[in-house]
Amino acid sequence: MTSTNELETKLYEAYDTAYQVFLQKWLVNRQVALDLIQKHLHPQPPQVAVLSVGAGPGDFDVQVIRFLKQQLPKDFTLRYLAVEPNPFHRQRYEKEINVPEFSDVELKVYPIKVQEFQTDEKFDIIHYTHCLYYMPNDEQQIIRQGLEMLKEDGFLVITLETREAVIFETMFKYAAFTGEGFADMLEMDKMQTIVEELGLSYELINYPEYLDVHLCFEEASSGSKALLDFFCQADSDKLSAQQREEILSLLASKVNQQDGRELVSLPSATMIIRKQIVT
Repeated sequence: MTSTNELETKLYEAYDTAYQVFLQKWLVNRQVALDLIQKHLHPQPPQVAVLSVGAGPGDFDVQVIRFLKQQLPKDFTLRYLAVEPNPFHRQRYEKEINVPEFSDVELKVYPIKVQEFQTDEKFDIIHYTHCLYYMPNDEQQIIRQGLEMLKEDGFLVITLETREAVIFETMFKYAAFTGEGFADMLEMDKMQTIVEELGLSYELINYPEYLDVHLCFEEASSGSKALLDFFCQADSDKLSAQQREEILSLLASKVNQQDGRELVSLPSATMIIRKQIVT
């Protein structure tokens, strides 16, 4: 019998594998979030403190650290904390950030979920980048927690896909077929409703992103399975041959051929919530 911890570890490993393939095929736009950070950051000496929630393998955090190092005055220090429960993501994250380039940055990674994170420290920036999908029913409490951890001029940065992203259709179809996975999931439109119910003001920018799904249609390989797993957010091997074909047909119906790539739309949005009182 597989223990809960063993099962969780296997799920973390499977997600990490699928996410690595996804990253290679993702035409992601990080500049919107970086521009919004630049717009809203009003740092006070001597230090800027950042908390990255659900930091993943560090692909975005490396960009944020580089960006802040370029933007901050030379007499400022940068303190950068991350919360990431997936041990396989954390291993990649620590390899990415523990480099000579960042030797002057105070770095720390916590191997826990943000719901378990406690500190008296206050932050200039707390960002949740494509992570709140996996914290169902905790969104309001997480936003409240984040606002309490901000400095007076601090702000939250939340990035999510919008409901038009095809991945929601594929994962919900998988759930209907198998009775497993996600029958519902947070997206930015739902996040807006949650934030508005809290009486909070925010700034929001929508923008296009795409994923090359050519690999999904190749003959069975570890890469094609990993990418299809990501679109299902679960083990695609649990699909029958007919069910698999239906999901692939759904993806194919969304494809836009461009420069030899087979692109599907994964539009996203980034939200800024400045420090304010929850009503």
